[in-house]
Amino acid sequence: MKNVLLSFLIVAFAFAGYAQHTQFTGPNKRLQVKQTTLNPAEGLVGSALIPGQKLYDFDIIGYTWNDLQALNYGNVMQRMWAYSDGTVGSSWLCAGENDDPDRGAGYNYYDGNNWGEPDWHVGPDDRMGSPSYAPYGPEGEIISLYRYAVGAGPIYFYIRETKGEGDWEELELLPPDGVSLVWHSMITSGENFEYIHLLALTYDAAYNGQEHALLYYRSSDGGQTWDISEQVIDGLGPDYFADINSLSYAWANPVGSTIAFTYGFDEFGGRIFKSTDNGDSWTIIPVFDSPFSGIDPPETSDRFGCGVGTSAIALDSQGKAHVAFSRMVKNFQPDGVYYEPFTDGMIYWNEDMPVLDTTTISANTMEYLEEGGYLMGWVIGDETYEIPDGQPNYANALCAFPQFSLDAQDNMFVAYCSLAPGFSNGTFDYRHVILNRSFDGGNSWVGQIDLNTDLLFVFSECVFPMMAPLIDDMVHVTYQEDNEPGINQWLANHDPVENRIHHMAIPTSSLVGVNPNVEISNFEVSQVYPNPSSGQVGINLKLDRSSEVSIVIMNVMGQQVQSLNSKAFEAGSHPFNFDVSDLDAGVYYLSVTSGEQQITRKFVIQ
Repeated sequence: MKNVLLSFLIVAFAFAGYAQHTQFTGPNKRLQVKQTTLNPAEGLVGSALIPGQKLYDFDIIGYTWNDLQALNYGNVMQRMWAYSDGTVGSSWLCAGENDDPDRGAGYNYYDGNNWGEPDWHVGPDDRMGSPSYAPYGPEGEIISLYRYAVGAGPIYFYIRETKGEGDWEELELLPPDGVSLVWHSMITSGENFEYIHLLALTYDAAYNGQEHALLYYRSSDGGQTWDISEQVIDGLGPDYFADINSLSYAWANPVGSTIAFTYGFDEFGGRIFKSTDNGDSWTIIPVFDSPFSGIDPPETSDRFGCGVGTSAIALDSQGKAHVAFSRMVKNFQPDGVYYEPFTDGMIYWNEDMPVLDTTTISANTMEYLEEGGYLMGWVIGDETYEIPDGQPNYANALCAFPQFSLDAQDNMFVAYCSLAPGFSNGTFDYRHVILNRSFDGGNSWVGQIDLNTDLLFVFSECVFPMMAPLIDDMVHVTYQEDNEPGINQWLANHDPVENRIHHMAIPTSSLVGVNPNVEISNFEVSQVYPNPSSGQVGINLKLDRSSEVSIVIMNVMGQQVQSLNSKAFEAGSHPFNFDVSDLDAGVYYLSVTSGEQQITRKFVIQ
């Protein structure tokens, strides 16, 4: 594998009061990180989080004593699907106490009313890993796993025609001679999800001139045959990379015949591989360009901004790609690549944006990302904060393991886990699952919501989020939870502990702060004018009939800063003006509600 040395840099933050940015000590230089208000009492990781938020109900849908849902800096593959009939299927990497049963795929199914009893191990074989879950056929489902065997490990597929019912049919995909197939990722596409698309990494021996190669497979008959097999997609072969990084690739949910996946987002850059003909041909779309070669990297370098290797991708209804990835700071040294695991920032990019580079990502500040509209998440607060000595880091960044989902209106929802300052067991801080969303195609993000601020999660490590890629009226999130920070298998002198798999179904209507700008038939709201403003703002409201109307102005945290209490108005046009001269400069939202209907407009105060 790529020679990565964990430089478990324990970084102490220097006192900076309430400045816009503070600094913490790196190996050679001082590193600036994005700042927000830290207020654990209100359940905040930063001021972008919505205060006073409710507890989102959850179900425990499964268990595992193996708590490594992703390998180091790699991605968590697609492991959940929310069906249009209100049912949900979910899978996770699972093992029992004392490895009984051994590592495999846990599974559970929600029938529209209740979750069933979890299946500890789909399929009879042991030592299996990296499960992917997807719909298959008109009413069915499919799970893929690799089964490791030195020089001969295959990929297994478990399929059944009716989701949640019946026996699983087992199919086997054999590897090329002399290697194993491991750390794979699977999706399905087509009108009835009849196509299987698979990316799998070779292991145990060099292949095609690479230490590890990434192979693409496609089947249109449930894995009985493969019309594309063992293909090295152009741009991923030995002319580009001496080695392919495990799990540094992630599929988007297909849109028609358009499929896409990310690769890299590490020291060698980040790319999208996109096909508009269901995998027959591919186009490379650069997201992040690196000056360093994947064939001949330098022995030494200065510190530079890049990614850590985790990314998520979604295709909107027009096939445009949207990407989220973890920001990282690295440098080359003669004995390997060193990285700084307490680097902050979750980066957003779409195909309408310029290609990123190390200067924009930057090793010393996130201001360039913020100014360019690339920054969608961060952790550190304005208060001085010292990361505990020995804090577990998952071989990843402060914001890690993103997942990306869309609804039918192309509203975007991104989940990831991040360190949660203020939530501690007295030795280490916990991580929580964070949700953010955009209702304007990624032009702005409403604000981060910590899903684990309730008292039930005071001593909970919540990591490895998984999301259903398509959203109706619910955002479906699962994640792994236990009471000990870090990956238990890596902690010395610790007995294994049971980890719980939580499922949250979050109504999109509860994700307030800003609602989508959906035009409602019985009233119209003009845009806010003037915009930007520094004194007064106004709107014009047009009612088709007499209605009770209320108007509120909110800041980006969802806090109400002005309001007009509910009042009856006759049909017709009604102008409203608000004095905003006392409000701080920034982004605000004016929301008009009539009955159960609401329209929200965004404006800026200079």
